[in-house]
Amino acid sequence: MADPYKARAPFAPWDRRELPGLFDVEESARRVGSYKWAEMRLFEALGGWVATIPELDVKMRLGTHCYKHAWHAELWHKRLPELREMNPDRLTQPANPELVAFVDAMTEPEAAELTIEKLVGVYRVLIPHKIAAYTYHLNNTSTITDAPTIRSLKFVLQDEFEDWRDGEMLIQSLIENADDVERAARHQARLETLMVAAGGIAGAGSIGSLKETVG
Repeated sequence: MADPYKARAPFAPWDRRELPGLFDVEESARRVGSYKWAEMRLFEALGGWVATIPELDVKMRLGTHCYKHAWHAELWHKRLPELREMNPDRLTQPANPELVAFVDAMTEPEAAELTIEKLVGVYRVLIPHKIAAYTYHLNNTSTITDAPTIRSLKFVLQDEFEDWRDGEMLIQSLIENADDVERAARHQARLETLMVAAGGIAGAGSIGSLKETVG
């Protein structure tokens, strides 16, 4: 009969998880709040473009994608701490003013003939940076204390990779000549510069050192 009082290791021999993750509660909440803000802005942008983009295939695809981002925002809202000092509404904010400037520039193209610019901003700049930040968070959070966040990250990343592929295929279908190539490259470079200034969707340390955020 097994001795119920015999000391045992906290995890099975085949389980080599480590308890601490890279982020403390405050840093995790700050990042998740930034994620929620970014997902809400993307939902709003795609939803608004659905009404004005003339290409029917693009319109239909963006209509599908925008509701995924609404769901992502809901997932992040549920992960925000419920403590009074960590109110979800207060935490739902951009990482910094530079990220606001990026989103403003990304949503700036409004004319019907600027579909390439709209798609480039989302699928060649914002979504790749989201994938990078989410992957970094997934790889550096605790598998024990933050399992719900890990589950949300995996769901969201699956959507992001699928949408990234769809968006790139749409862009390639619209780029037909050298002038289109130049338009796409010029707009991407402008937005990428703004995103670099922001440090990514979670600000400085989105995919690297946390010295500026927790140290």
